[in-house]
Amino acid sequence: MEKKFMGLCFSNFLIAATLGLFLRFLYIYPTTGFNFKFLTHAHSHIAMLGWVYLSIQCFVVGWYIKGSLKKYKRLFWVTQLAVVGMLLSFPFQGYAAISISFSTLHIFCSYFLAYYCLKEIKPINPANKFMRWAFIFMILSTIGVWCLGPTVSQLGKSSPFYQLAIQYFLHFQFNGWFLFAVLSILLKILKVPNGTLTGKVYILGIVSTILTFAFPASWYLDFDILYWVNALGVVLQLIMLYYLVKLLKQPLSTYLRNKSTLTKNLYQFAIFSFMIKVVTQVFSMVPFIAEQAHLYRNLVIGFIHLFMLGIISSLLFAYFYRSLKISAPYCFNWGSYLFLLGIVITELLLFTQGLIYILRLGAGLPQYYLWLFIGSAILVLGILLMLISVLQSSVLKGSLDKASQTT
Repeated sequence: MEKKFMGLCFSNFLIAATLGLFLRFLYIYPTTGFNFKFLTHAHSHIAMLGWVYLSIQCFVVGWYIKGSLKKYKRLFWVTQLAVVGMLLSFPFQGYAAISISFSTLHIFCSYFLAYYCLKEIKPINPANKFMRWAFIFMILSTIGVWCLGPTVSQLGKSSPFYQLAIQYFLHFQFNGWFLFAVLSILLKILKVPNGTLTGKVYILGIVSTILTFAFPASWYLDFDILYWVNALGVVLQLIMLYYLVKLLKQPLSTYLRNKSTLTKNLYQFAIFSFMIKVVTQVFSMVPFIAEQAHLYRNLVIGFIHLFMLGIISSLLFAYFYRSLKISAPYCFNWGSYLFLLGIVITELLLFTQGLIYILRLGAGLPQYYLWLFIGSAILVLGILLMLISVLQSSVLKGSLDKASQTT
């Protein structure tokens, strides 16, 4: 993995976070000339496809692939081109010809990456098995994207099937592709071997991911069975969490014994966020709360940010930190802690405001949008400091290979 690729990933994240900060600003000082929905599309696409996707691609190529990397490097640059194209088109036209073209280019890049990697990553250990399923979920998620065009032309954007296709894509991107990929990398770092416990986590993870799609599906399809399918998925996910904690407890404790305080905190924060995410999904089994969660947008945003920032991004920071010879550790440290502080502030605000809304406790938190803007600004500052640190650092030669000899 080359430093310039890492720098581009962090740059994409900084741009996505800055767009998010600007969206917060528009709530405080509404400004004409900007389409909020278009900016939201740009923010979400750059965060998902420019930061998380490309970061995972960096680690997959650096940790799992042997031999020539030329085609992967070329693929990275084409994918980055697609990200830039989306950045320059979504804010001005939303979903239209140019932005859809670049989004389609990104999807085809993901197919090539999956094809190359699935050929080389053999299911000989838990890390490889999880990564293979990560790619399978990534491919499956794109079915939702391909359904959007026919749905719009036949039924229109107001159709529940249009929203269902979007939720399908997001569910299997987040809970499938992203989550399975970062868990795979963690299993590889810890060198977790095959065993009964890993098999249980693996099977329960796959099945619960598929079944819990019934929850967002229930927002648009009026079938009682979806409640029970989601309930089963949530229960299986809780069992999976129990086995996962049991599986990781000893090897993670051993791994972190001689690691920096920052590394320990990043892992602990990510695991704690994952626990909150799973427990939060238990509440989806309560019909009233499930309905309110769908109606109140900030609760949905809070859950997505908990997943994307608290779990995925925290683990990615830890993986990047492990891969670098940090020239200015204080810069990366301060950036990481500011980022974590920003997550805590924004999540507390989003979920507290959501509970006030659901329980009808009043008009909401005073200066809510101002404090949300401040929390988001802290996030942006943290990412900026980490980007500066990455650009000043060098890649540890062979550091990834040493951790992945079992591939």
